[in-house]
Amino acid sequence: MTEQSYWLFAFDSPHAAIAAQKLLAGCGAVVMPTLRSITASCGMSLRLTDEAINEAKGILSASAIDPSLYRLYRVEQKGNETRCTETLV
Repeated sequence: MTEQSYWLFAFDSPHAAIAAQKLLAGCGAVVMPTLRSITASCGMSLRLTDEAINEAKGILSASAIDPSLYRLYRVEQKGNETRCTETLV
């Protein structure tokens, strides 16, 4: 059974997602479709590793991107099951 976990920023605006992608490129952020279990979103998300999440959170909080336009989730995958937990940014 494969297990993996990562962080996901889900955006309500494609403009915010693109701006965040540019800001977080140095953190290794990867653009991916928003998971189906996360319903409120523009469809674009940024995936980050455990090692990069604190730096990414700092960059986004210091940016001009309105915090109401994104949410942070912890994603844990075990086999065919995926669990998404919203966390504070």
